[in-house]
Amino acid sequence: MSHAAELTADHHTQLAELGLRVDQLDDAIWAGINARLSAPPLGPTNGPGLLDWIHRVGKLREILVDEGWVRLDKWNAGLVQHPSKPIVLGTLQGNRHTGTLGAPLRSDYAKGPAIAAMMRGNDHDQFTLFDSLHTHEWKLWFLVTYPHQEGDRMVVLREVAQPEPTPQGQVVDRWARRITLPPVVFGPVPAPRDASGPAPVDFTVTFRG
Repeated sequence: MSHAAELTADHHTQLAELGLRVDQLDDAIWAGINARLSAPPLGPTNGPGLLDWIHRVGKLREILVDEGWVRLDKWNAGLVQHPSKPIVLGTLQGNRHTGTLGAPLRSDYAKGPAIAAMMRGNDHDQFTLFDSLHTHEWKLWFLVTYPHQEGDRMVVLREVAQPEPTPQGQVVDRWARRITLPPVVFGPVPAPRDASGPAPVDFTVTFRG
């Protein structure tokens, strides 16, 4: 693993405000990439993206739960909740502008009603400690990634971003705050199966109230 550019003290400070470290994010990203590369060549075309998502979510939650975060599965959305702040973290596939501040970042897929409901609290600026947490009080953040292969290297664009409230059925393309990070590079890795690369996968989560 290597970084295409250097991380700065400001990167570490901004992540620390959320209770996060770069090594935690990179371990989760690598778990997803490693699983993506293990997909059988004749498996379904969405297999690599599905494996990436499953293992990225699982590793991120494993790491953070060990440090006091709480697994959040109420709507089967694969989230994890900070132990003392109203911060909830999920994962999201972005686009080629992931990690570039000022560029038009957008999610690869439209969001379902559960994620849309959880973004409603993102238009409030202040973090507050809480005893009883309600949906509108959450600050929903995402580890946003965009993997692509360059020769024998897998380059993952990455950032941690807080979306603005977004109606269900729409892609996320407005952001309250973005912590952009330099790409992380893995390699050497096997050549892709075809020129278009593996298809990304996302899920619509049904909100049951």
